[in-house]
Order: sequence, then structure tokens, then C-alpha cells
Amino acid sequence: MTTSEEVESLKLGNSSGARQVDVTTCATVSLVEAARVLGIHRSTAWDLHKRGEFPVPVLQVGHGLRVAKVHLEQFLLKGEAIRSG
Repeated sequence: MTTSEEVESLKLGNSSGARQVDVTTCATVSLVEAARVLGIHRSTAWDLHKRGEFPVPVLQVGHGLRVAKVHLEQFLLKGEAIRSG
């Protein structure tokens, strides 16, 4: 499996309740889904977002918070925070 395919098949959750995210069906994931991919708790993700320290840009769409999959992929591949702006 190539790196691109690995990112397209990101596992969410722990081993007992893991599920796959199909990153080919939409351009963004929720902040909670991004947190699962990064292996952090959703409240940690929310706290990081509120402090402006989430490692990738977070978009507000309506009342929801979304993370662009391309930014999440870049962070996972490079291990460097991506700053918006």
C-alpha cells in the first residue's frame, strides 16, 4: 500500500471500535474525525482549536468545524504544523 493509499484509508477510533474514513467522498472531515485520525481526544482538539494551536487550519462551516483532508494529509506525511493565512 502506498503512502497515498494509507492516508486515504485512515483508521478512526480504537481497535475495538475502529472504522474507516473514506477520504475520497468529501474534501473535509469534522474536527472530531480529525482528532481521531491524529489520535487525540475530541476535547483536546477543541482546546487546541480555541487556543489557535490545532496543527492544521480549522474551517467554520455553518455551526460546524471542519478540517480539509489535504491539510491533514500534509501534516501526517510531513509531521509539520500547517498554518493558515
